[in-house]
Amino acid sequence: MQNQPTILSSGKLHGDGRMASLSTERLRDYRGVVTDTDVWGWFMLRPDDVFVVTPPKCGTTWMLNIVMMLIHGRALPDAGGSQHAPWLDAAFRDRREISAFLDGLDRRRCIKSHTPMDGISYAAEPTYVVVYRHPVDVHFSLRAHAANMKHDWLDYMFPEDERAGFRRFLDAPLTDGGTDDLTIASIVQHYQEARAREANGNVHFFHYADLSRDLPGQIARLAGLLGIPLSDAVRDEITEATTFATMRNAVETSERRFHEDTPFHDLADFYNSGSSGKWEGRLTAADMDAYTARMAELLPSDDAAWLNWGDRRAP
Repeated sequence: MQNQPTILSSGKLHGDGRMASLSTERLRDYRGVVTDTDVWGWFMLRPDDVFVVTPPKCGTTWMLNIVMMLIHGRALPDAGGSQHAPWLDAAFRDRREISAFLDGLDRRRCIKSHTPMDGISYAAEPTYVVVYRHPVDVHFSLRAHAANMKHDWLDYMFPEDERAGFRRFLDAPLTDGGTDDLTIASIVQHYQEARAREANGNVHFFHYADLSRDLPGQIARLAGLLGIPLSDAVRDEITEATTFATMRNAVETSERRFHEDTPFHDLADFYNSGSSGKWEGRLTAADMDAYTARMAELLPSDDAAWLNWGDRRAP
């Protein structure tokens, strides 16, 4: 894993056919069970690209749906799915094929990644949307996610003893896998890499708790950041289409719910609960004290409070 020089990548300006040269930076590679960042070595950015860059289970699909509906100006079923807003650096997919698909689009693109921002192509012109969630909720959501998978890639991270799995989440060191580590250290690293670029003005922070508390307000905020006009009627339409209940119901009634080619036993359980405080009744007070102590080692108190609870910095 080596630092890489600044890369110049050409990107077509949206809608007018002109070509622009974007100066991009990528500092390292990440390779893990589900991530391979080699694609960033050839993928061409465009100035109006929107990158949704989050740790897993922080509201990634939720945000992808919102972004794509804003781009289209209306609510659409499965707007944030892989056929519309693909996961560019997924190790288990054909990354050249995904890159070619994105290159062929003549609309504004929305692109998914779970990679920390030092491992993706960063430029001054695109918009980078980062979303975070209380790390303990992330851990238990990941446990349910792994249990619903048909393969066993992640099972070793989630032993039957939930408290033992939580200790691994707290204590395991960083590796070259980035957020594939599924640890508190990997979430914090992702957060720190995004904060390091925030002052440039094109990295925008959202939190699961704030989306849950005020979804229409967060949708309106995002539309403003993306420069997309938004009427009250369209805002309300997108809000209704992106509630947890609506998104889960769409999958529950889909003919693909139990299809053999999906990676999940039950596709609807991708939307497991959408709740917070998942640790209640599953961890002891001592476990949560250990979490608080670990967060204090990794982050200043104000950053830790935001990473837990968003802008309110409290439950």
